[in-house]
Amino acid sequence: MKSLHQGMDRRNFLSSAVLAAGGAHLWGAESVRQASNSSPEIDAFIRERMATYSIAGVAACVVKDDRMVWSNTYGFADLERQIPMNLDWVQNICSISKTFATTALMQLWQQGRFQLDDDVSDYMSFPVRNPSHADVPITFRLLLTHQSSIRDGEWYGRGYQCGDPTVSLAEWIEGYLQPGGQFYDAPENFQAWAPGDRWDYNNVAFGLVGYLVEQISGELFTDYCREHLFQPLGLNETSWYLADIDLSRHVVPYTYVEGDEIRSPTWGGRPLGVILEGSGSTVPVGDGHHASCAYNHPNFPDGFLRTSVRQLSRFARAYLNGGVLDGQRILEESTIREMFQPQLPGGFGTQGLTWYTYPDVRGKEVWGHGGSDPGINTGIRLVPDEGIAAIVFINTWGGNPSQMTRRLLEEAPGL
Repeated sequence: MKSLHQGMDRRNFLSSAVLAAGGAHLWGAESVRQASNSSPEIDAFIRERMATYSIAGVAACVVKDDRMVWSNTYGFADLERQIPMNLDWVQNICSISKTFATTALMQLWQQGRFQLDDDVSDYMSFPVRNPSHADVPITFRLLLTHQSSIRDGEWYGRGYQCGDPTVSLAEWIEGYLQPGGQFYDAPENFQAWAPGDRWDYNNVAFGLVGYLVEQISGELFTDYCREHLFQPLGLNETSWYLADIDLSRHVVPYTYVEGDEIRSPTWGGRPLGVILEGSGSTVPVGDGHHASCAYNHPNFPDGFLRTSVRQLSRFARAYLNGGVLDGQRILEESTIREMFQPQLPGGFGTQGLTWYTYPDVRGKEVWGHGGSDPGINTGIRLVPDEGIAAIVFINTWGGNPSQMTRRLLEEAPGL
């Protein structure tokens, strides 16, 4: 994918984005079909959020009664080429990816292949231990609830790169967690506290989740997901690797710069800014929207799944239907209940197994997950008792999709 080395200034962007949002139904039949119910109030709310956060593009939908009842797109997937957002274009969905990795692992759990409180070392060729607390096991449950004491160290921040990773998932995890490994640095890779003592959001733990899927199933994680998740759900344009998708239909991720403010997350202690060829992170020059390349990471199960809003809506429908979509079962209903069992207070709400609770809507419990990476923010929220889900993709970091998913859930009964 082409990277933009220049920025589009704020004034020109805002006029373009608002025009694009206002004309979301004027770009041909495809755009008209995307909005199955008109909602001027939702449109106005999303446009206002776009202006506030200088967002390049938004794609969103609401699922209700096992179908997509509302959807719309706003702004641009590619500012340079003036290509509008599209429900079928793919992008990395950041940490929503963790719910897919967890779904794969929990398929093996429901087969009785392991127990949640087992020591993960028993399923690996080497022991995984926090060197400061070598007598305390790291369990599956601790991985899925961000209590493992594994830390996103500098090597994690350095792992972002244009294109697909050049080392395998197994090489990365073994190199990061095994003493003497290529990416091993005990103070950087592990917390000072013992497993189970605290909650601290962690990405590398979900690379380990993917690795454990490989160790237990005997299949590569990517192959396992394709056979047991993507194919049953009809996610034929969903992939962990860029090599397996059409890059001409990949949304461009943008970092917005205004003066001294560079809006981007910091992982592994590294400000990521803009991901460009030949540089793990770059500080852009000049105000405006700066495009990253299509990037990936060797710890990809934590946040680098590529899919579209429409395809992700099928994943949401399966969860709302008790693990079944179009006659294909990916999870038992009892397994979903286990995942949606509150474990402890977390940083984003009450922590379940990977999923979180969020403030109730109409007195009903809301479960979901968000995502954050350079140029990308995403959100998915489910109201299981009402069979409703909301999904938002944003291609500019800092867009706060939780405000949009909340509004969509509040409006859902009238859609």
